[in-house]
Amino acid sequence: MKKHVVWLLVWLLVVVFSLSMVLEAPAEEKLAGQKITVIFPKHEMDTVGIFESQTREFEELTGIKVELIQAEWDKTADKIIAEMAAGGSAYDVIEFDNSWVAKFDKAGWLVPLDDYMPSGWKDGLTPGTASTFSIGSKLYGVPWNNDIRFFMYNKKMLDDAGISAPPKTYDELVDQSKILMDKGIAKYGIADFCAKGGLFNSVTPYIYSFGGTLFDEDGKPVFNTDPAVAEAIQFMVDALNVEKITDPASITYSQEDAMNIFVAGNTAFMPQGWPGIMAMANNEKVSNVVGQVAVAEWTLSKSPELQATMCLPEALSIPKTSKHKEAAWKYIEFITSKEKDKERGMTIGSLPLWTELYTDKDLIAKYPYWAQFGKQLVYAKGHPKLEWIEEWLYNLENETQAALNQEKTPQEALDDLLKDIEGNL
Repeated sequence: MKKHVVWLLVWLLVVVFSLSMVLEAPAEEKLAGQKITVIFPKHEMDTVGIFESQTREFEELTGIKVELIQAEWDKTADKIIAEMAAGGSAYDVIEFDNSWVAKFDKAGWLVPLDDYMPSGWKDGLTPGTASTFSIGSKLYGVPWNNDIRFFMYNKKMLDDAGISAPPKTYDELVDQSKILMDKGIAKYGIADFCAKGGLFNSVTPYIYSFGGTLFDEDGKPVFNTDPAVAEAIQFMVDALNVEKITDPASITYSQEDAMNIFVAGNTAFMPQGWPGIMAMANNEKVSNVVGQVAVAEWTLSKSPELQATMCLPEALSIPKTSKHKEAAWKYIEFITSKEKDKERGMTIGSLPLWTELYTDKDLIAKYPYWAQFGKQLVYAKGHPKLEWIEEWLYNLENETQAALNQEKTPQEALDDLLKDIEGNL
Protein backbone atom coordinates (compact mmCIF):
# COMPACT_ATOMS: atom_id res chain seq x y z
CA MET A 1 0.00 0.00 0.00
CA LYS A 2 2.86 2.34 0.92
CA LYS A 3 4.54 1.63 -2.43
CA HIS A 4 1.36 2.65 -4.26
CA VAL A 5 1.23 5.88 -2.28
CA VAL A 6 4.87 6.63 -3.06
CA TRP A 7 4.38 6.00 -6.79
CA LEU A 8 1.24 8.14 -6.75
CA LEU A 9 3.19 11.00 -5.16
CA VAL A 10 5.98 10.62 -7.71
CA TRP A 11 3.45 10.66 -10.54
CA LEU A 12 1.80 13.80 -9.12
CA LEU A 13 5.17 15.53 -8.85
CA VAL A 14 5.94 14.69 -12.48
CA VAL A 15 2.57 16.06 -13.59
CA VAL A 16 2.99 19.26 -11.57
CA PHE A 17 6.53 19.77 -12.91
CA SER A 18 5.36 19.22 -16.49
CA LEU A 19 2.52 21.68 -16.10
CA SER A 20 4.83 24.29 -14.60
CA MET A 21 7.19 23.94 -17.55
CA VAL A 22 4.32 24.47 -19.97
CA LEU A 23 3.01 27.48 -18.07
CA GLU A 24 6.49 29.03 -17.86
CA ALA A 25 7.27 28.41 -21.54
CA PRO A 26 7.48 31.51 -23.72
CA ALA A 27 4.24 32.39 -25.47
CA GLU A 28 5.77 31.62 -28.85
CA GLU A 29 6.59 28.07 -27.73
CA LYS A 30 3.06 27.50 -26.43
CA LEU A 31 1.62 28.76 -29.71
CA ALA A 32 4.03 26.91 -31.99
CA GLY A 33 2.23 24.41 -34.19
CA GLN A 34 -1.05 26.33 -34.23
CA LYS A 35 -2.40 27.34 -37.60
CA ILE A 36 -4.17 30.62 -38.24
CA THR A 37 -6.00 31.88 -41.31
CA VAL A 38 -5.37 35.48 -42.28
CA ILE A 39 -7.33 37.41 -44.91
CA PHE A 40 -6.73 40.97 -46.09
CA PRO A 41 -6.53 42.64 -49.53
CA LYS A 42 -3.49 42.88 -51.71
CA HIS A 43 -1.64 46.14 -51.20
CA GLU A 44 -1.92 48.18 -54.39
CA MET A 45 1.85 48.63 -54.66
CA ASP A 46 3.02 45.26 -53.38
CA THR A 47 4.49 44.09 -56.66
CA VAL A 48 7.20 42.03 -54.92
CA GLY A 49 5.04 40.01 -52.51
CA ILE A 50 6.47 41.58 -49.36
CA PHE A 51 3.49 40.69 -47.17
CA GLU A 52 3.87 37.07 -48.27
CA SER A 53 7.59 37.04 -47.45
CA GLN A 54 7.06 38.73 -44.08
CA THR A 55 4.36 36.18 -43.27
CA ARG A 56 6.74 33.31 -44.00
CA GLU A 57 9.36 34.98 -41.82
CA PHE A 58 6.78 35.10 -39.03
CA GLU A 59 6.20 31.36 -39.44
CA GLU A 60 9.92 30.63 -39.13
CA LEU A 61 10.32 32.79 -36.04
CA THR A 62 7.24 31.61 -34.13
CA GLY A 63 6.38 28.15 -35.43
CA ILE A 64 2.82 29.39 -36.01
CA LYS A 65 1.52 28.31 -39.41
CA VAL A 66 -0.32 30.88 -41.51
CA GLU A 67 -2.73 30.44 -44.37
CA LEU A 68 -2.57 33.85 -46.04
CA ILE A 69 -5.49 34.82 -48.28
CA GLN A 70 -5.09 37.96 -50.39
CA ALA A 71 -7.22 39.17 -53.28
CA GLU A 72 -8.70 42.39 -54.64
CA TRP A 73 -10.40 44.55 -52.02
CA ASP A 74 -14.00 43.95 -53.06
CA LYS A 75 -13.59 40.16 -53.32
CA THR A 76 -11.88 40.06 -49.92
CA ALA A 77 -14.59 42.23 -48.38
CA ASP A 78 -17.37 40.00 -49.70
CA LYS A 79 -15.77 36.93 -48.09
CA ILE A 80 -15.24 38.64 -44.74
CA ILE A 81 -18.71 40.17 -44.47
CA ALA A 82 -20.37 36.87 -45.38
CA GLU A 83 -18.31 34.92 -42.85
CA MET A 84 -18.87 37.44 -40.04
CA ALA A 85 -22.61 37.64 -40.71
CA ALA A 86 -22.85 33.84 -40.58
CA GLY A 87 -20.95 33.67 -37.29
CA GLY A 88 -18.29 31.49 -38.87
CA SER A 89 -14.79 30.87 -37.52
CA ALA A 90 -12.88 30.45 -40.78
CA TYR A 91 -10.64 33.48 -40.15
CA ASP A 92 -8.38 34.41 -37.24
CA VAL A 93 -7.13 37.74 -38.59
CA ILE A 94 -9.27 39.82 -40.90
CA GLU A 95 -9.27 43.07 -42.83
CA PHE A 96 -11.06 45.83 -40.89
CA ASP A 97 -11.80 48.70 -43.23
CA ASN A 98 -12.30 52.25 -41.98
CA SER A 99 -15.80 52.26 -43.46
CA TRP A 100 -16.86 49.23 -41.39
CA VAL A 101 -16.32 50.67 -37.91
CA ALA A 102 -19.95 51.50 -37.11
CA LYS A 103 -21.29 48.29 -38.65
CA PHE A 104 -18.82 45.96 -36.91
CA ASP A 105 -19.30 47.76 -33.59
CA LYS A 106 -23.06 47.28 -33.66
CA ALA A 107 -22.69 43.63 -34.67
CA GLY A 108 -20.11 42.93 -31.95
CA TRP A 109 -17.93 40.94 -34.32
CA LEU A 110 -14.46 41.80 -32.99
CA VAL A 111 -12.41 41.44 -29.81
CA PRO A 112 -10.59 44.45 -28.29
CA LEU A 113 -6.89 44.15 -29.03
CA ASP A 114 -5.99 45.95 -25.80
CA ASP A 115 -6.53 42.59 -24.08
CA TYR A 116 -3.49 41.20 -25.93
CA MET A 117 -1.11 44.08 -26.64
CA PRO A 118 1.55 45.32 -24.19
CA SER A 119 0.73 48.49 -22.29
CA GLY A 120 1.42 51.61 -24.36
CA TRP A 121 2.07 49.60 -27.52
CA LYS A 122 -0.34 51.63 -29.67
CA ASP A 123 0.86 55.07 -28.54
CA GLY A 124 3.26 55.61 -31.42
CA LEU A 125 0.77 55.05 -34.24
CA THR A 126 0.28 58.02 -36.56
CA PRO A 127 -2.41 60.48 -35.40
CA GLY A 128 -5.88 59.40 -36.38
CA THR A 129 -5.08 55.82 -37.32
CA ALA A 130 -5.67 54.36 -33.87
CA SER A 131 -8.71 56.56 -33.19
CA THR A 132 -10.27 55.53 -36.51
CA PHE A 133 -10.44 51.93 -35.32
CA SER A 134 -11.23 52.62 -31.67
CA ILE A 135 -14.62 52.39 -30.01
CA GLY A 136 -14.53 54.26 -26.74
CA SER A 137 -11.18 53.45 -25.15
CA LYS A 138 -10.82 50.08 -26.85
CA LEU A 139 -8.77 49.48 -30.01
CA TYR A 140 -10.30 46.95 -32.39
CA GLY A 141 -7.88 47.19 -35.32
CA VAL A 142 -4.21 47.95 -35.95
CA PRO A 143 -3.63 49.64 -39.32
CA TRP A 144 -1.64 47.68 -41.88
CA ASN A 145 -2.22 50.12 -44.75
CA ASN A 146 -2.03 53.86 -44.05
CA ASP A 147 -3.93 54.64 -47.21
CA ILE A 148 -4.11 58.41 -47.59
CA ARG A 149 -4.43 59.96 -51.03
CA PHE A 150 -2.16 62.73 -52.34
CA PHE A 151 -2.19 65.08 -55.31
CA MET A 152 0.65 64.14 -57.68
CA TYR A 153 1.62 65.49 -61.07
CA ASN A 154 4.11 65.02 -63.90
CA LYS A 155 6.57 67.87 -63.37
CA LYS A 156 8.39 67.26 -66.66
CA MET A 157 5.17 67.69 -68.61
CA LEU A 158 4.50 71.00 -66.88
CA ASP A 159 8.07 72.16 -67.43
CA ASP A 160 7.88 71.24 -71.12
CA ALA A 161 4.67 73.28 -71.43
CA GLY A 162 6.13 76.27 -69.58
CA ILE A 163 3.80 75.85 -66.60
CA SER A 164 5.57 76.97 -63.43
CA ALA A 165 3.42 75.25 -60.78
CA PRO A 166 0.72 72.58 -60.64
CA PRO A 167 -2.93 73.67 -60.34
CA LYS A 168 -4.43 74.57 -56.99
CA THR A 169 -8.04 74.75 -58.13
CA TYR A 170 -10.22 72.70 -60.46
CA ASP A 171 -10.47 75.62 -62.86
CA GLU A 172 -6.68 75.66 -63.09
CA LEU A 173 -6.70 71.89 -63.57
CA VAL A 174 -8.93 72.30 -66.63
CA ASP A 175 -6.83 75.14 -68.03
CA GLN A 176 -3.50 73.35 -67.58
CA SER A 177 -4.87 70.07 -68.92
CA LYS A 178 -6.02 71.77 -72.11
CA ILE A 179 -2.61 73.39 -72.60
CA LEU A 180 -0.86 70.04 -72.19
CA MET A 181 -3.32 68.27 -74.47
CA ASP A 182 -3.19 70.99 -77.17
CA LYS A 183 0.59 70.80 -77.24
CA GLY A 184 0.54 67.01 -77.49
CA ILE A 185 2.44 66.65 -74.21
CA ALA A 186 -0.30 64.70 -72.44
CA LYS A 187 -3.07 62.61 -73.93
CA TYR A 188 -5.45 63.63 -71.14
CA GLY A 189 -5.29 65.72 -68.01
CA ILE A 190 -6.46 62.95 -65.72
CA ALA A 191 -7.66 59.37 -65.73
CA ASP A 192 -10.36 59.00 -63.09
CA PHE A 193 -11.50 55.71 -61.55
CA CYS A 194 -15.23 55.45 -62.07
CA ALA A 195 -15.86 51.70 -62.17
CA LYS A 196 -17.89 50.17 -59.38
CA GLY A 197 -15.80 49.23 -56.38
CA GLY A 198 -13.71 52.40 -56.59
CA LEU A 199 -15.94 55.25 -57.74
CA PHE A 200 -16.99 56.08 -54.17
CA ASN A 201 -13.32 56.83 -53.42
CA SER A 202 -13.24 59.16 -56.42
CA VAL A 203 -16.48 61.10 -56.03
CA THR A 204 -16.30 61.61 -52.25
CA PRO A 205 -13.14 63.78 -52.23
CA TYR A 206 -14.57 65.86 -55.08
CA ILE A 207 -17.58 66.52 -52.86
CA TYR A 208 -15.42 67.43 -49.86
CA SER A 209 -13.14 69.68 -51.92
CA PHE A 210 -16.12 71.62 -53.25
CA GLY A 211 -17.16 72.22 -49.64
CA GLY A 212 -20.00 69.70 -49.77
CA THR A 213 -21.56 67.92 -46.80
CA LEU A 214 -23.15 64.48 -47.08
CA PHE A 215 -24.70 64.07 -43.61
CA ASP A 216 -25.18 66.57 -40.79
CA GLU A 217 -23.93 66.13 -37.22
CA ASP A 218 -27.03 64.10 -36.34
CA GLY A 219 -26.48 61.70 -39.22
CA LYS A 220 -29.30 63.10 -41.32
CA PRO A 221 -28.72 63.27 -45.08
CA VAL A 222 -28.16 66.72 -46.55
CA PHE A 223 -26.37 65.73 -49.76
CA ASN A 224 -29.35 66.51 -52.01
CA THR A 225 -29.94 69.94 -50.47
CA ASP A 226 -26.32 71.09 -50.28
CA PRO A 227 -25.63 72.73 -53.68
CA ALA A 228 -21.89 72.06 -53.36
CA VAL A 229 -22.49 68.30 -53.68
CA ALA A 230 -24.29 68.63 -57.02
CA GLU A 231 -21.63 71.12 -58.13
CA ALA A 232 -18.88 68.61 -57.43
CA ILE A 233 -20.56 65.88 -59.46
CA GLN A 234 -21.29 68.35 -62.23
CA PHE A 235 -17.57 69.10 -62.43
CA MET A 236 -16.84 65.38 -62.88
CA VAL A 237 -19.49 65.18 -65.61
CA ASP A 238 -18.16 68.23 -67.43
CA ALA A 239 -14.50 67.16 -67.16
CA LEU A 240 -15.46 63.88 -68.81
CA ASN A 241 -18.06 64.97 -71.35
CA VAL A 242 -17.66 68.71 -72.01
CA GLU A 243 -14.12 69.83 -71.27
CA LYS A 244 -12.93 66.33 -72.16
CA ILE A 245 -9.82 66.54 -69.99
CA THR A 246 -10.70 63.18 -68.39
CA ASP A 247 -9.81 59.99 -70.23
CA PRO A 248 -13.19 58.84 -71.67
CA ALA A 249 -12.44 55.26 -70.64
CA SER A 250 -12.41 56.38 -66.99
CA ILE A 251 -15.99 55.18 -66.62
CA THR A 252 -14.57 51.62 -66.75
CA TYR A 253 -11.33 52.23 -64.84
CA SER A 254 -10.47 50.82 -61.44
CA GLN A 255 -8.08 52.69 -59.17
CA GLU A 256 -5.25 50.50 -60.42
CA ASP A 257 -6.17 51.26 -64.05
CA ALA A 258 -5.98 55.01 -63.43
CA MET A 259 -2.58 54.57 -61.79
CA ASN A 260 -1.28 52.53 -64.71
CA ILE A 261 -2.38 55.23 -67.18
CA PHE A 262 -0.54 57.84 -65.09
CA VAL A 263 2.75 55.93 -64.83
CA ALA A 264 2.54 55.09 -68.53
CA GLY A 265 2.84 58.84 -69.18
CA ASN A 266 -0.59 59.34 -70.75
CA THR A 267 -1.94 61.72 -68.10
CA ALA A 268 -0.40 64.69 -66.32
CA PHE A 269 -2.25 64.72 -62.99
CA MET A 270 -3.21 62.18 -60.31
CA PRO A 271 -5.58 64.05 -57.94
CA GLN A 272 -6.01 61.08 -55.59
CA GLY A 273 -2.80 59.08 -55.73
CA TRP A 274 -1.82 56.64 -52.98
CA PRO A 275 1.73 56.82 -51.57
CA GLY A 276 3.14 53.78 -53.34
CA ILE A 277 2.57 55.35 -56.76
CA MET A 278 5.78 57.31 -56.29
CA ALA A 279 7.81 54.12 -55.95
CA MET A 280 6.08 52.59 -58.96
CA ALA A 281 6.57 55.75 -61.04
CA ASN A 282 10.31 55.50 -60.45
CA ASN A 283 10.54 51.79 -61.20
CA GLU A 284 12.11 51.46 -64.66
CA LYS A 285 10.55 48.02 -65.14
CA VAL A 286 6.96 49.28 -65.04
CA SER A 287 7.09 53.05 -65.55
CA ASN A 288 7.56 55.46 -68.44
CA VAL A 289 7.83 58.48 -66.14
CA VAL A 290 10.90 57.70 -64.03
CA GLY A 291 12.10 60.87 -62.32
CA GLN A 292 9.19 62.93 -63.65
CA VAL A 293 6.52 62.69 -60.95
CA ALA A 294 6.30 65.17 -58.07
CA VAL A 295 3.98 65.70 -55.10
CA ALA A 296 2.19 69.04 -54.67
CA GLU A 297 2.18 70.96 -51.41
CA TRP A 298 -1.62 71.25 -51.56
CA THR A 299 -4.67 69.26 -52.59
CA LEU A 300 -6.92 70.17 -55.50
CA SER A 301 -10.14 71.98 -54.61
CA LYS A 302 -12.72 74.45 -55.84
CA SER A 303 -10.83 77.14 -53.94
CA PRO A 304 -7.70 76.93 -51.74
CA GLU A 305 -9.60 77.12 -48.44
CA LEU A 306 -11.59 73.98 -49.32
CA GLN A 307 -8.70 71.53 -49.59
CA ALA A 308 -9.54 67.89 -48.90
CA THR A 309 -8.23 64.43 -49.63
CA MET A 310 -9.28 60.90 -48.74
CA CYS A 311 -8.13 59.06 -45.62
CA LEU A 312 -8.71 55.34 -46.12
CA PRO A 313 -6.66 53.37 -43.58
CA GLU A 314 -7.17 49.63 -43.33
CA ALA A 315 -6.57 47.57 -40.21
CA LEU A 316 -6.10 44.00 -39.04
CA SER A 317 -8.51 42.65 -36.41
CA ILE A 318 -9.41 39.47 -34.60
CA PRO A 319 -12.97 38.09 -34.87
CA LYS A 320 -14.66 36.96 -31.66
CA THR A 321 -15.14 33.59 -33.35
CA SER A 322 -11.40 32.98 -33.82
CA LYS A 323 -10.15 29.87 -32.06
CA HIS A 324 -6.54 31.09 -31.99
CA LYS A 325 -6.71 34.65 -30.69
CA GLU A 326 -3.27 34.77 -29.04
CA ALA A 327 -1.58 33.46 -32.17
CA ALA A 328 -3.61 35.91 -34.22
CA TRP A 329 -2.38 38.82 -32.09
CA LYS A 330 1.23 37.66 -32.46
CA TYR A 331 0.79 37.87 -36.24
CA ILE A 332 -0.72 41.36 -36.08
CA GLU A 333 2.00 42.52 -33.71
CA PHE A 334 4.72 41.23 -36.04
CA ILE A 335 3.29 42.46 -39.36
CA THR A 336 2.52 45.96 -38.05
CA SER A 337 5.75 46.34 -36.07
CA LYS A 338 8.03 49.32 -36.72
CA GLU A 339 10.69 47.01 -38.15
CA LYS A 340 8.36 45.41 -40.71
CA ASP A 341 6.66 48.75 -41.40
CA LYS A 342 10.01 50.34 -42.24
CA GLU A 343 10.96 47.36 -44.38
CA ARG A 344 7.80 47.78 -46.44
CA GLY A 345 8.43 51.50 -46.73
CA MET A 346 11.96 50.95 -48.01
CA THR A 347 10.83 48.21 -50.42
CA ILE A 348 7.51 49.35 -51.88
CA GLY A 349 7.13 52.93 -50.67
CA SER A 350 4.12 52.32 -48.44
CA LEU A 351 3.33 55.14 -46.02
CA PRO A 352 4.45 54.35 -42.43
CA LEU A 353 2.05 53.49 -39.66
CA TRP A 354 4.35 54.77 -36.92
CA THR A 355 5.03 58.47 -36.33
CA GLU A 356 8.73 58.12 -35.62
CA LEU A 357 9.37 56.59 -39.06
CA TYR A 358 8.59 59.94 -40.70
CA THR A 359 11.90 61.18 -39.33
CA ASP A 360 13.81 57.96 -39.97
CA LYS A 361 16.99 58.97 -41.79
CA ASP A 362 16.92 56.01 -44.18
CA LEU A 363 13.31 56.60 -45.21
CA ILE A 364 13.66 60.38 -45.53
CA ALA A 365 16.78 59.96 -47.67
CA LYS A 366 14.86 57.64 -49.99
CA TYR A 367 11.56 59.55 -49.97
CA PRO A 368 12.20 63.29 -49.52
CA TYR A 369 8.74 64.03 -50.95
CA TRP A 370 7.20 62.79 -47.70
CA ALA A 371 7.59 66.42 -46.62
CA GLN A 372 4.86 67.27 -49.16
CA PHE A 373 2.78 64.34 -47.93
CA GLY A 374 2.82 65.93 -44.50
CA LYS A 375 1.44 69.19 -45.87
CA GLN A 376 -1.52 67.40 -47.48
CA LEU A 377 -2.18 65.02 -44.57
CA VAL A 378 -3.90 67.71 -42.51
CA TYR A 379 -6.76 67.82 -45.05
CA ALA A 380 -7.53 64.08 -44.97
CA LYS A 381 -11.13 62.99 -44.40
CA GLY A 382 -12.83 59.60 -44.45
CA HIS A 383 -16.18 58.24 -45.56
CA PRO A 384 -19.19 58.95 -43.34
CA LYS A 385 -19.52 56.56 -40.39
CA LEU A 386 -22.68 54.60 -41.16
CA GLU A 387 -23.79 51.19 -39.93
CA TRP A 388 -25.17 50.60 -43.44
CA ILE A 389 -22.05 51.84 -45.22
CA GLU A 390 -22.18 49.15 -47.93
CA GLU A 391 -25.66 50.26 -48.99
CA TRP A 392 -24.53 53.88 -48.99
CA LEU A 393 -21.45 53.27 -51.14
CA TYR A 394 -23.32 50.98 -53.53
CA ASN A 395 -26.08 53.52 -54.18
CA LEU A 396 -23.68 56.47 -54.27
CA GLU A 397 -21.77 54.71 -57.05
CA ASN A 398 -24.90 53.81 -59.00
CA GLU A 399 -26.30 57.33 -58.97
CA THR A 400 -22.92 58.96 -59.70
CA GLN A 401 -22.44 56.67 -62.68
CA ALA A 402 -25.88 57.63 -63.95
CA ALA A 403 -24.82 61.28 -63.82
CA LEU A 404 -21.46 60.60 -65.49
CA ASN A 405 -23.25 58.73 -68.28
CA GLN A 406 -25.59 61.74 -68.58
CA GLU A 407 -28.64 59.59 -67.90
CA LYS A 408 -29.59 61.98 -65.05
CA THR A 409 -28.56 65.44 -63.96
CA PRO A 410 -26.44 65.51 -60.79
CA GLN A 411 -29.40 66.88 -58.84
CA GLU A 412 -31.71 64.15 -60.16
CA ALA A 413 -29.12 61.55 -59.21
CA LEU A 414 -28.84 62.96 -55.68
CA ASP A 415 -32.62 63.11 -55.24
CA ASP A 416 -32.83 59.48 -56.36
CA LEU A 417 -29.97 58.61 -54.01
CA LEU A 418 -32.06 59.86 -51.09
CA LYS A 419 -34.90 57.57 -52.21
CA ASP A 420 -32.45 54.67 -52.57
CA ILE A 421 -31.36 54.87 -48.93
CA GLU A 422 -34.69 55.78 -47.27
CA GLY A 423 -35.03 52.29 -45.84
CA ASN A 424 -31.83 52.78 -43.83
CA LEU A 425 -32.77 56.13 -42.30
